[in-house]
Amino acid sequence: MKKFKLQLFHKIFLGLIFGAVIGFIFSSIGGEDNAFVVKMIPVFSLLGDLFLRIIKMVVVPLVFFSIISGVANLKDLKKLKSIGIKTIILFFGTAFCAVTIGLVLAHIINPGAGITLGEAASEVQVKELPGVAETILNFFPSNPVESMAKGEMLHIISFSIFIGAALLMMGERGEPVIDLIDRASEVMFKITDIVVQFTPYGVFGLMAKATTKFGLAIFGPISKFILTDYLASFIHIAVVYSLVLAVFGKVNPIKFFKKAFQTWLVAFSTCSSMATLPVTMRIADEELGIPKENASFVLPLGATANMNGTSIYFGIIVLFAAQIYGIDLSFKMQALLVLQATLLSVGCAAVPQVGLLISIALLTSMGLPLDGIALVAGIYRIVDQAHTSTNALGDLVVATTVAGMEGDLDRRKFNNDAIVAKQNKAA
Repeated sequence: MKKFKLQLFHKIFLGLIFGAVIGFIFSSIGGEDNAFVVKMIPVFSLLGDLFLRIIKMVVVPLVFFSIISGVANLKDLKKLKSIGIKTIILFFGTAFCAVTIGLVLAHIINPGAGITLGEAASEVQVKELPGVAETILNFFPSNPVESMAKGEMLHIISFSIFIGAALLMMGERGEPVIDLIDRASEVMFKITDIVVQFTPYGVFGLMAKATTKFGLAIFGPISKFILTDYLASFIHIAVVYSLVLAVFGKVNPIKFFKKAFQTWLVAFSTCSSMATLPVTMRIADEELGIPKENASFVLPLGATANMNGTSIYFGIIVLFAAQIYGIDLSFKMQALLVLQATLLSVGCAAVPQVGLLISIALLTSMGLPLDGIALVAGIYRIVDQAHTSTNALGDLVVATTVAGMEGDLDRRKFNNDAIVAKQNKAA
Protein backbone atom coordinates (compact mmCIF):
# COMPACT_ATOMS: atom_id res chain seq x y z
CA MET A 1 0.00 0.00 0.00
CA LYS A 2 1.12 3.54 -0.73
CA LYS A 3 2.50 5.19 2.38
CA PHE A 4 0.39 8.10 3.60
CA LYS A 5 2.26 11.40 3.52
CA LEU A 6 1.21 14.37 5.59
CA GLN A 7 0.42 17.44 3.53
CA LEU A 8 1.38 20.90 4.74
CA PHE A 9 -2.14 21.78 5.87
CA HIS A 10 -2.23 18.51 7.87
CA LYS A 11 0.97 19.59 9.62
CA ILE A 12 -0.44 23.06 10.29
CA PHE A 13 -3.55 21.55 11.88
CA LEU A 14 -1.35 19.28 14.00
CA GLY A 15 0.73 22.28 15.06
CA LEU A 16 -2.46 24.11 15.98
CA ILE A 17 -3.83 21.15 17.99
CA PHE A 18 -0.56 20.33 19.76
CA GLY A 19 0.01 23.99 20.58
CA ALA A 20 -3.51 24.31 21.99
CA VAL A 21 -3.16 21.10 24.03
CA ILE A 22 0.25 22.06 25.46
CA GLY A 23 -0.97 25.57 26.18
CA PHE A 24 -4.12 24.29 27.87
CA ILE A 25 -2.07 21.95 30.07
CA PHE A 26 0.32 24.75 31.04
CA SER A 27 -2.60 27.09 31.67
CA SER A 28 -4.25 24.45 33.89
CA ILE A 29 -1.15 24.05 36.08
CA GLY A 30 -0.89 27.75 36.82
CA GLY A 31 0.10 29.44 33.59
CA GLU A 32 2.49 32.34 34.11
CA ASP A 33 2.48 31.70 37.86
CA ASN A 34 4.25 28.37 37.35
CA ALA A 35 8.09 28.57 37.26
CA PHE A 36 8.46 25.84 34.60
CA VAL A 37 5.81 27.43 32.37
CA VAL A 38 7.55 30.79 32.65
CA LYS A 39 10.72 29.18 31.28
CA MET A 40 8.83 27.60 28.35
CA ILE A 41 6.97 30.73 27.19
CA PRO A 42 10.15 32.29 25.67
CA VAL A 43 10.61 29.09 23.63
CA PHE A 44 7.09 29.38 22.26
CA SER A 45 7.69 33.08 21.61
CA LEU A 46 10.86 32.31 19.66
CA LEU A 47 9.05 29.88 17.34
CA GLY A 48 6.17 32.30 16.76
CA ASP A 49 8.30 35.41 16.33
CA LEU A 50 10.69 33.61 13.97
CA PHE A 51 7.75 32.50 11.86
CA LEU A 52 6.41 36.07 11.59
CA ARG A 53 9.90 37.43 10.88
CA ILE A 54 10.63 35.12 7.93
CA ILE A 55 7.17 35.78 6.50
CA LYS A 56 7.90 39.52 6.59
CA MET A 57 11.25 38.81 4.95
CA VAL A 58 9.71 37.44 1.76
CA VAL A 59 6.81 39.88 1.20
CA VAL A 60 8.59 42.79 -0.51
CA PRO A 61 10.71 40.90 -3.09
CA LEU A 62 7.85 38.52 -3.80
CA VAL A 63 5.40 41.31 -4.70
CA PHE A 64 8.08 43.31 -6.55
CA PHE A 65 9.23 40.59 -8.92
CA SER A 66 5.85 38.92 -9.46
CA ILE A 67 4.11 42.16 -10.51
CA ILE A 68 6.91 43.16 -12.90
CA SER A 69 6.78 39.68 -14.43
CA GLY A 70 3.00 39.76 -14.78
CA VAL A 71 2.89 43.16 -16.50
CA ALA A 72 5.89 42.51 -18.76
CA ASN A 73 4.43 39.24 -20.00
CA LEU A 74 1.22 40.81 -21.30
CA LYS A 75 3.16 41.10 -24.60
CA ASP A 76 0.87 43.75 -26.10
CA LEU A 77 0.01 47.16 -24.62
CA LYS A 78 -3.11 47.37 -26.82
CA LYS A 79 -4.71 44.74 -24.61
CA LEU A 80 -4.88 47.34 -21.88
CA LYS A 81 -7.41 49.33 -23.90
CA SER A 82 -11.01 48.20 -24.42
CA ILE A 83 -10.95 44.74 -22.81
CA GLY A 84 -8.16 45.66 -20.39
CA ILE A 85 -9.85 48.78 -19.02
CA LYS A 86 -13.16 46.98 -18.45
CA THR A 87 -11.33 44.11 -16.77
CA ILE A 88 -9.36 46.34 -14.40
CA ILE A 89 -12.47 48.38 -13.48
CA LEU A 90 -14.35 45.18 -12.61
CA PHE A 91 -11.38 43.89 -10.61
CA PHE A 92 -11.28 47.05 -8.52
CA GLY A 93 -15.07 47.37 -8.26
CA THR A 94 -15.66 43.83 -7.01
CA ALA A 95 -12.66 44.04 -4.66
CA PHE A 96 -14.08 47.25 -3.18
CA CYS A 97 -17.41 45.51 -2.55
CA ALA A 98 -15.62 42.51 -1.02
CA VAL A 99 -13.66 44.57 1.52
CA THR A 100 -16.83 46.46 2.45
CA ILE A 101 -18.80 43.25 2.99
CA GLY A 102 -16.01 41.88 5.18
CA LEU A 103 -15.97 45.04 7.30
CA VAL A 104 -19.77 45.16 7.70
CA LEU A 105 -20.03 41.52 8.77
CA ALA A 106 -17.09 41.91 11.14
CA HIS A 107 -19.01 44.75 12.80
CA ILE A 108 -22.18 42.65 13.04
CA ILE A 109 -20.64 39.36 14.23
CA ASN A 110 -17.72 40.86 16.22
CA PRO A 111 -15.36 37.87 15.78
CA GLY A 112 -12.72 39.42 18.07
CA ALA A 113 -15.14 40.10 20.94
CA GLY A 114 -14.85 38.08 24.12
CA ILE A 115 -11.08 38.17 24.60
CA THR A 116 -8.58 40.98 25.03
CA LEU A 117 -4.93 40.30 24.27
CA GLY A 118 -1.91 42.24 25.41
CA GLU A 119 -2.01 45.67 27.00
CA ALA A 120 -4.97 48.02 27.25
CA ALA A 121 -6.16 49.76 24.11
CA SER A 122 -4.66 53.02 25.35
CA GLU A 123 -1.19 51.46 25.10
CA VAL A 124 -1.57 50.75 21.36
CA GLN A 125 -0.83 53.65 19.03
CA VAL A 126 -2.99 53.20 15.92
CA LYS A 127 -1.59 55.02 12.90
CA GLU A 128 -3.92 57.19 10.87
CA LEU A 129 -4.26 55.99 7.29
CA PRO A 130 -3.72 58.77 4.73
CA GLY A 131 -6.67 60.61 3.12
CA VAL A 132 -7.94 59.88 -0.41
CA ALA A 133 -5.82 62.57 -2.12
CA GLU A 134 -2.76 61.66 -0.08
CA THR A 135 -3.33 57.96 -0.80
CA ILE A 136 -3.38 58.63 -4.55
CA LEU A 137 -0.23 60.77 -4.27
CA ASN A 138 1.47 58.23 -2.03
CA PHE A 139 0.84 55.49 -4.54
CA PHE A 140 3.93 56.82 -6.31
CA PRO A 141 7.21 56.66 -4.37
CA SER A 142 9.72 59.50 -4.27
CA ASN A 143 12.44 57.00 -3.39
CA PRO A 144 11.66 53.40 -4.44
CA VAL A 145 14.65 51.95 -2.62
CA GLU A 146 13.60 53.61 0.65
CA SER A 147 10.03 52.38 0.11
CA MET A 148 11.26 48.81 -0.31
CA ALA A 149 13.33 49.08 2.85
CA LYS A 150 10.28 50.31 4.78
CA GLY A 151 7.92 47.80 3.17
CA GLU A 152 5.60 50.43 1.66
CA MET A 153 3.43 48.07 -0.39
CA LEU A 154 1.57 50.65 -2.49
CA HIS A 155 4.86 52.24 -3.55
CA ILE A 156 6.30 48.86 -4.46
CA ILE A 157 3.23 47.95 -6.52
CA SER A 158 3.23 51.16 -8.55
CA PHE A 159 6.99 51.10 -9.15
CA SER A 160 6.76 47.47 -10.26
CA ILE A 161 3.98 48.32 -12.73
CA PHE A 162 6.12 51.11 -14.23
CA ILE A 163 9.09 48.77 -14.65
CA GLY A 164 6.94 46.06 -16.23
CA ALA A 165 5.33 48.53 -18.66
CA ALA A 166 8.72 49.99 -19.60
CA LEU A 167 10.13 46.52 -20.32
CA LEU A 168 7.06 45.75 -22.41
CA MET A 169 7.52 48.92 -24.46
CA MET A 170 11.17 48.08 -25.13
CA GLY A 171 10.16 45.06 -27.22
CA GLU A 172 12.98 42.66 -28.05
CA ARG A 173 15.55 44.74 -26.18
CA GLY A 174 13.63 44.20 -22.96
CA GLU A 175 13.28 40.43 -23.34
CA PRO A 176 16.61 39.52 -21.63
CA VAL A 177 15.62 41.59 -18.60
CA ILE A 178 12.10 40.12 -18.61
CA ASP A 179 13.62 36.65 -18.65
CA LEU A 180 15.81 37.59 -15.69
CA ILE A 181 12.80 39.03 -13.81
CA ASP A 182 10.82 35.84 -14.53
CA ARG A 183 13.62 33.77 -13.04
CA ALA A 184 13.85 36.06 -10.02
CA SER A 185 10.08 35.69 -9.57
CA GLU A 186 10.44 31.90 -9.68
CA VAL A 187 13.19 32.13 -7.05
CA MET A 188 10.88 34.09 -4.76
CA PHE A 189 8.13 31.50 -5.25
CA LYS A 190 10.61 28.81 -4.17
CA ILE A 191 11.69 30.85 -1.14
CA THR A 192 8.03 31.31 -0.25
CA ASP A 193 7.58 27.53 -0.45
CA ILE A 194 10.48 27.12 1.98
CA VAL A 195 9.15 29.75 4.36
CA VAL A 196 5.65 28.26 4.35
CA GLN A 197 7.11 24.89 5.43
CA PHE A 198 7.94 26.48 8.78
CA THR A 199 4.29 27.40 9.33
CA PRO A 200 3.39 24.33 11.49
CA TYR A 201 6.17 25.13 13.97
CA GLY A 202 5.31 28.83 14.04
CA VAL A 203 1.64 28.01 14.57
CA PHE A 204 2.57 25.63 17.37
CA GLY A 205 4.55 28.35 19.13
CA LEU A 206 1.90 31.02 18.63
CA MET A 207 -0.98 28.82 19.81
CA ALA A 208 0.96 27.35 22.74
CA LYS A 209 1.85 30.84 23.97
CA ALA A 210 -1.66 32.23 23.46
CA THR A 211 -3.41 29.25 25.08
CA THR A 212 -0.96 29.22 27.99
CA LYS A 213 -1.78 32.84 28.75
CA PHE A 214 -5.52 32.90 27.99
CA GLY A 215 -6.75 29.29 28.10
CA LEU A 216 -9.32 27.85 25.70
CA ALA A 217 -11.23 31.14 25.57
CA ILE A 218 -9.29 32.05 22.41
CA PHE A 219 -11.21 29.46 20.36
CA GLY A 220 -14.43 31.46 20.59
CA PRO A 221 -13.05 34.30 18.45
CA ILE A 222 -11.42 31.83 16.03
CA SER A 223 -14.70 30.00 15.30
CA LYS A 224 -16.49 33.33 14.88
CA PHE A 225 -13.74 34.48 12.53
CA ILE A 226 -14.28 31.41 10.30
CA LEU A 227 -18.07 31.97 10.34
CA THR A 228 -17.64 35.64 9.39
CA ASP A 229 -15.24 34.83 6.56
CA TYR A 230 -17.42 32.11 5.00
CA LEU A 231 -20.63 34.10 5.35
CA ALA A 232 -19.01 37.14 3.71
CA SER A 233 -17.77 35.00 0.81
CA PHE A 234 -21.23 33.51 0.30
CA ILE A 235 -22.87 36.95 0.29
CA HIS A 236 -20.29 38.30 -2.14
CA ILE A 237 -20.85 35.41 -4.56
CA ALA A 238 -24.64 35.38 -4.27
CA VAL A 239 -25.16 39.14 -4.43
CA VAL A 240 -22.21 40.97 -6.00
CA TYR A 241 -21.29 38.35 -8.62
CA SER A 242 -24.95 37.80 -9.54
CA LEU A 243 -25.54 41.53 -10.02
CA VAL A 244 -22.38 41.97 -12.12
CA LEU A 245 -23.37 39.08 -14.39
CA ALA A 246 -27.00 40.14 -14.75
CA VAL A 247 -26.56 43.92 -15.03
CA PHE A 248 -23.34 44.24 -17.01
CA GLY A 249 -22.91 40.85 -18.68
CA LYS A 250 -26.63 40.38 -19.42
CA VAL A 251 -26.45 36.68 -18.58
CA ASN A 252 -28.36 34.35 -16.24
CA PRO A 253 -26.38 34.05 -12.97
CA ILE A 254 -27.95 30.68 -12.09
CA LYS A 255 -26.80 29.13 -15.36
CA PHE A 256 -23.36 30.65 -14.86
CA PHE A 257 -22.94 29.23 -11.34
CA LYS A 258 -24.13 25.82 -12.50
CA LYS A 259 -21.48 25.70 -15.23
CA ALA A 260 -18.76 27.32 -13.13
CA PHE A 261 -19.23 25.01 -10.13
CA GLN A 262 -16.28 22.82 -11.15
CA THR A 263 -13.96 25.83 -10.99
CA TRP A 264 -15.24 26.67 -7.51
CA LEU A 265 -14.78 23.07 -6.35
CA VAL A 266 -11.22 22.67 -7.68
CA ALA A 267 -10.19 26.02 -6.20
CA PHE A 268 -11.80 25.14 -2.86
CA SER A 269 -9.92 21.81 -2.79
CA THR A 270 -6.49 23.02 -3.93
CA CYS A 271 -6.38 26.55 -2.44
CA SER A 272 -4.57 27.60 -5.63
CA SER A 273 -5.93 29.90 -8.34
CA MET A 274 -3.05 28.90 -10.61
CA ALA A 275 -3.76 25.20 -10.18
CA THR A 276 -7.39 25.91 -11.05
CA LEU A 277 -6.53 27.99 -14.14
CA PRO A 278 -6.49 25.08 -16.69
CA VAL A 279 -9.96 24.00 -15.53
CA THR A 280 -11.18 27.61 -15.65
CA MET A 281 -9.84 28.08 -19.19
CA ARG A 282 -11.64 24.94 -20.40
CA ILE A 283 -14.94 25.93 -18.83
CA ALA A 284 -14.66 29.46 -20.25
CA ASP A 285 -14.29 28.14 -23.79
CA GLU A 286 -16.43 24.99 -23.84
CA GLU A 287 -19.29 25.83 -21.49
CA LEU A 288 -19.56 29.60 -21.10
CA GLY A 289 -18.83 30.61 -24.70
CA ILE A 290 -16.01 33.06 -23.89
CA PRO A 291 -13.66 33.53 -26.90
CA LYS A 292 -10.18 32.10 -26.32
CA GLU A 293 -8.45 35.42 -26.96
CA ASN A 294 -10.59 37.06 -24.25
CA ALA A 295 -10.17 34.22 -21.78
CA SER A 296 -6.42 33.96 -22.37
CA PHE A 297 -6.02 37.61 -21.32
CA VAL A 298 -8.57 38.01 -18.52
CA LEU A 299 -8.22 34.68 -16.71
CA PRO A 300 -4.41 34.57 -16.23
CA LEU A 301 -4.46 38.23 -15.21
CA GLY A 302 -7.34 37.53 -12.85
CA ALA A 303 -5.48 34.60 -11.28
CA THR A 304 -2.83 37.07 -10.12
CA ALA A 305 -4.78 40.32 -9.69
CA ASN A 306 -8.43 39.49 -8.93
CA MET A 307 -8.49 38.58 -5.24
CA ASN A 308 -12.04 39.18 -3.99
CA GLY A 309 -11.89 36.46 -1.35
CA THR A 310 -8.61 37.85 -0.07
CA SER A 311 -10.17 41.33 -0.01
CA ILE A 312 -12.91 40.01 2.27
CA TYR A 313 -10.23 38.63 4.59
CA PHE A 314 -8.39 41.98 4.72
CA GLY A 315 -11.52 43.75 5.92
CA ILE A 316 -12.22 41.12 8.58
CA ILE A 317 -8.67 40.65 9.90
CA VAL A 318 -8.17 44.37 10.59
CA LEU A 319 -11.36 44.66 12.66
CA PHE A 320 -10.60 41.30 14.30
CA ALA A 321 -7.15 42.56 15.37
CA ALA A 322 -8.69 45.81 16.64
CA GLN A 323 -11.47 44.02 18.52
CA ILE A 324 -9.19 41.64 20.43
CA TYR A 325 -7.30 44.72 21.63
CA GLY A 326 -10.45 46.69 22.37
CA ILE A 327 -9.53 49.37 19.83
CA ASP A 328 -12.22 51.48 18.14
CA LEU A 329 -11.37 52.40 14.55
CA SER A 330 -12.89 55.64 13.27
CA PHE A 331 -15.22 55.66 10.27
CA LYS A 332 -12.55 57.60 8.33
CA MET A 333 -9.93 54.94 9.04
CA GLN A 334 -12.29 52.17 7.97
CA ALA A 335 -13.18 54.02 4.75
CA LEU A 336 -9.50 54.49 3.95
CA LEU A 337 -8.88 50.86 4.87
CA VAL A 338 -11.36 49.85 2.16
CA LEU A 339 -9.37 51.88 -0.38
CA GLN A 340 -5.96 50.59 0.70
CA ALA A 341 -7.11 46.96 1.01
CA THR A 342 -8.67 47.16 -2.47
CA LEU A 343 -5.38 48.33 -3.96
CA LEU A 344 -3.40 45.70 -2.05
CA SER A 345 -5.72 42.87 -3.08
CA VAL A 346 -5.30 43.72 -6.77
CA GLY A 347 -1.53 43.84 -6.25
CA CYS A 348 -1.30 40.49 -4.46
CA ALA A 349 0.82 37.72 -5.94
CA ALA A 350 -1.04 34.46 -6.56
CA VAL A 351 0.90 32.24 -4.18
CA PRO A 352 -0.20 30.11 -1.20
CA GLN A 353 -0.68 31.99 2.08
CA VAL A 354 -0.45 35.37 0.29
CA GLY A 355 -3.40 36.76 2.25
CA LEU A 356 -1.58 35.93 5.46
CA LEU A 357 1.59 37.59 4.15
CA ILE A 358 -0.02 40.82 2.95
CA SER A 359 -2.30 41.17 5.97
CA ILE A 360 0.81 41.37 8.14
CA ALA A 361 1.97 44.35 6.07
CA LEU A 362 -1.51 45.91 6.30
CA LEU A 363 -1.75 45.57 10.08
CA THR A 364 1.80 46.84 10.50
CA SER A 365 1.07 49.91 8.36
CA MET A 366 -1.85 50.72 10.69
CA GLY A 367 0.17 50.15 13.85
CA LEU A 368 -2.08 47.28 14.95
CA PRO A 369 -0.56 44.31 16.86
CA LEU A 370 -0.07 41.02 15.04
CA ASP A 371 -1.78 38.84 17.66
CA GLY A 372 -4.77 38.51 15.32
CA ILE A 373 -2.50 36.97 12.69
CA ALA A 374 -1.10 34.63 15.33
CA LEU A 375 -4.57 33.31 16.14
CA VAL A 376 -5.70 33.01 12.51
CA ALA A 377 -2.52 31.41 11.13
CA GLY A 378 -3.41 27.97 12.46
CA ILE A 379 -6.79 27.87 10.74
CA TYR A 380 -5.82 29.91 7.68
CA ARG A 381 -6.10 26.85 5.42
CA ILE A 382 -9.81 26.65 6.32
CA VAL A 383 -10.57 30.28 5.46
CA ASP A 384 -8.18 30.23 2.49
CA GLN A 385 -10.43 27.63 0.85
CA ALA A 386 -13.23 30.20 0.88
CA HIS A 387 -10.83 32.91 -0.33
CA THR A 388 -9.40 30.95 -3.26
CA SER A 389 -12.71 29.58 -4.49
CA THR A 390 -14.21 33.08 -4.38
CA ASN A 391 -11.15 34.43 -6.22
CA ALA A 392 -11.28 31.80 -8.99
CA LEU A 393 -15.03 32.17 -9.45
CA GLY A 394 -14.54 35.93 -9.67
CA ASP A 395 -12.09 35.49 -12.56
CA LEU A 396 -14.78 33.68 -14.57
CA VAL A 397 -17.37 36.29 -13.58
CA VAL A 398 -15.19 39.11 -14.93
CA ALA A 399 -14.25 37.17 -18.09
CA THR A 400 -17.91 36.38 -18.82
CA THR A 401 -19.05 39.92 -18.09
CA VAL A 402 -16.35 41.55 -20.23
CA ALA A 403 -17.10 39.19 -23.13
CA GLY A 404 -20.78 40.05 -22.79
CA MET A 405 -20.09 43.79 -22.74
CA GLU A 406 -17.82 43.50 -25.77
CA GLY A 407 -20.40 41.46 -27.70
CA ASP A 408 -17.98 38.53 -27.96
CA LEU A 409 -19.84 36.06 -25.74
CA ASP A 410 -21.31 33.04 -27.54
CA ARG A 411 -24.71 33.29 -25.89
CA ARG A 412 -26.05 30.26 -27.74
CA LYS A 413 -23.36 28.11 -26.16
CA PHE A 414 -23.85 29.79 -22.78
CA ASN A 415 -27.61 29.18 -22.76
CA ASN A 416 -27.70 25.78 -24.44
CA ASP A 417 -26.92 22.94 -22.01
CA ALA A 418 -27.34 20.40 -24.82
CA ILE A 419 -24.27 21.76 -26.61
CA VAL A 420 -22.23 21.44 -23.45
CA ALA A 421 -23.42 17.86 -22.86
CA LYS A 422 -22.54 16.92 -26.44
CA GLN A 423 -19.06 18.44 -26.15
CA ASN A 424 -18.41 16.71 -22.84
CA LYS A 425 -19.51 13.38 -24.31
CA ALA A 426 -17.22 13.84 -27.32
CA ALA A 427 -14.29 14.73 -25.03
